[in-house]
Amino acid sequence: MKLYSLSEAKNKTNNIIYNSPHSGECFPDAFLKTCQINKHKLLSSSDSFVDSLFEEAKNNGSTLLANNFARSFMDTNREAYEIDPSMFSGEIDVPLNHSSPKVKMGFGSIAKYAHTRKNIYQDKIPFEQARQRIEQYHLPIHEKLDSLLTNDMDKFAYSLLIDCHSMPSFEFLGHYVPDKPQYDIILGNLYGRSCHPVITDFLAQHFLQAGLTVIQNTPFAGGYNTFQYGAPHLNKHAIQIEIKKSLYMDESTRTPNRNFKGMKKIISSLCSQLDKHIEDLIII
Repeated sequence: MKLYSLSEAKNKTNNIIYNSPHSGECFPDAFLKTCQINKHKLLSSSDSFVDSLFEEAKNNGSTLLANNFARSFMDTNREAYEIDPSMFSGEIDVPLNHSSPKVKMGFGSIAKYAHTRKNIYQDKIPFEQARQRIEQYHLPIHEKLDSLLTNDMDKFAYSLLIDCHSMPSFEFLGHYVPDKPQYDIILGNLYGRSCHPVITDFLAQHFLQAGLTVIQNTPFAGGYNTFQYGAPHLNKHAIQIEIKKSLYMDESTRTPNRNFKGMKKIISSLCSQLDKHIEDLIII
């Protein structure tokens, strides 16, 4: 399996890397044989079509990196060994981050549950297989992402990671809270620790002007990628964008809906506007 798809600008005019870690839909056959959840349900936790929404990045001086494998097989927006030891058999001879909120929910780098909160695996996984999966899938993705962000730091004097995600609608999840409507867009910058507020506000205003509702850091403040690659004091910025899935797709059938083109137009315009204005947003 090819680990990722990389779309690069012919003329790179900025150091903005768009990363779609959860839009992949490929599974190794050996993995599927260990599962008791069907493929459709496994993919319901993916950020389907998010890589397509951002594909104009390459025509706006930027780079788009997208994982080809599905997040229910390996989630690279987690620390490598952020996993639940109860999932594995055999000796575990490396330190695990087993007490994080994501692990407790069943969604570590190797997820325990599908989105239905049902166990993905029929039996425990030999830990050696888990180690091999991490070494073959997780680590190479971060080696590539790190190199994309750092290779041109001397030229541009900044880096900006846009981590691209989607979130299920309340309707799909069966949630209904009349006094707490769901926002269309959530921008996560770890409460200002991973991305300068000027850049965050620029993104927020873009979506607001497109008629969408926007909130920052609630309930998603950012994941491992924003934590790992965001250091605003060094002009290394990282921000997570969560897009409500029902804005562009039918969540039950996992197909684009009639609003897909409109949402893609909004995202493509964002790529264009960031390319034009990023130098003004960077505070040196």
